[in-house]
Amino acid sequence: MNDRVTQATKNAAVFLLPPYDSETERRDALDGAMELMRQAVEHAVRAGRDDLAFKLLDLVHEVERRDGR
Repeated sequence: MNDRVTQATKNAAVFLLPPYDSETERRDALDGAMELMRQAVEHAVRAGRDDLAFKLLDLVHEVERRDGR
C-alpha cells in the first residue's frame, strides 16, 4: 500500500511542473511523449492487452489531430 501512495504522489507532482519556456522545447517534449506512447502501444499488444493498445493509439491520434500533424 505504501508503494501505491508513493507512486500516486510522484504522479501528482508531475502536474506541478511548469511548461517549457520556448515553443521548440514544448514541441520536442511532445514529440518525445508521442514516441513513448507509440512504443507503449507495441508493449501493450505484446502483453496481450489489445484493449489498452487501442486506447493508447486513440490518444496518439487525438494529439496528432489537435496539434495539426
